[in-house]
Amino acid sequence: MFHFKVDFTAFNSFSDIALSLAKHLTSLGIPVSLQRSEISAAFVAEDDSNYATIAQLMKPEPYRRCQIKWSHYWPATAALQLDGELNFELFAINYHFTRDREPFDLWLQECIGNPYYKLAISQFCRDVLIQAGCNPDRIFVLPLAFNPLLSELPFVAKPSENSGIKRILHCTSSADLYRFGTDLLLTAYCEEFYGDTQIELVLKEGQSQHCLLDRYIQMARDRFGTGMPRIRYIKRFLNKAELAQLYYSVDGFIAPFRGEGFAIKILDAFAAGLPVALPLYGGPTEYADRNNCYPIEYDLVPVGHCLDTQNLALRNAPHWAEPKISSLRQQLRAIVEDSQRFERAQKARNRALQFSWSAAAQRLESLVTSM
Repeated sequence: MFHFKVDFTAFNSFSDIALSLAKHLTSLGIPVSLQRSEISAAFVAEDDSNYATIAQLMKPEPYRRCQIKWSHYWPATAALQLDGELNFELFAINYHFTRDREPFDLWLQECIGNPYYKLAISQFCRDVLIQAGCNPDRIFVLPLAFNPLLSELPFVAKPSENSGIKRILHCTSSADLYRFGTDLLLTAYCEEFYGDTQIELVLKEGQSQHCLLDRYIQMARDRFGTGMPRIRYIKRFLNKAELAQLYYSVDGFIAPFRGEGFAIKILDAFAAGLPVALPLYGGPTEYADRNNCYPIEYDLVPVGHCLDTQNLALRNAPHWAEPKISSLRQQLRAIVEDSQRFERAQKARNRALQFSWSAAAQRLESLVTSM
């Protein structure tokens, strides 16, 4: 019934999300086929059973009832064409536009010009599509979900008084450090906790190219010297079980991003019952609000250096969030010291548990059945 036209040669968020949806549709007894391709070894490293699952789902001829791909400007993704009875594009974007007077970039022009229905991964992404000229009746919101191991592993609430070093986790990528706000975080963290040996910032890298973040850390070390607070940098690949354990091992989560379309890694922090600080901008507002997180104040500013600006001629004045350093410092301290942080974190966990892959698969199946 469902065919995912996604390349599994590469392990990335696109292929991982497609596999999560495919697995849970299958668990509901719904036939699924996957585009035939080589299978990245990273899928096996992530879960031993993945290779057999993907290989099995690649065996059938592509199902025609519903076909799904990602909308993106990567050539290999953009070149894929759908030929099902119902055709959908998953859509994610990290910023909004402040004008609509001129033609949009080539990616958005292609997206709104083709005949496919859209599966926006958040209401924020849907709103951007509508502004760009896409027919609202052809856009549906399909929120994503958290790492299921965070609900399957035993959950132990953080004690009201934590002894020893308090650890704050930040997930980033050397391919897009500026978008994740890692540059702002290193400055704010070192300034706020200068000379404090009881705090540690844990940086989790999502790419294999580490030289840029190494350089950022060295620049901070040169600036702050012996007063620089602790930083632990995790460079190696972590599978979902290891990531779940990492989330459970820390005391707070910081995400001073400039732009996000949904941010599974932040939803994971919610599901882990962590106090989380983030700007209430973009896709994460699908699940984050002032009652279940620590909002970082921000200004709306023109989009700066990111993967999109390197690959697209963006038009119509795209903007995103620029976190304020003073607010970032304040919320960094709050997620490890505020007396109400555990109550707020419990609200975050309760909210996150509403975003499961099973619920996403059921919503997708219900949507297609109704058409």
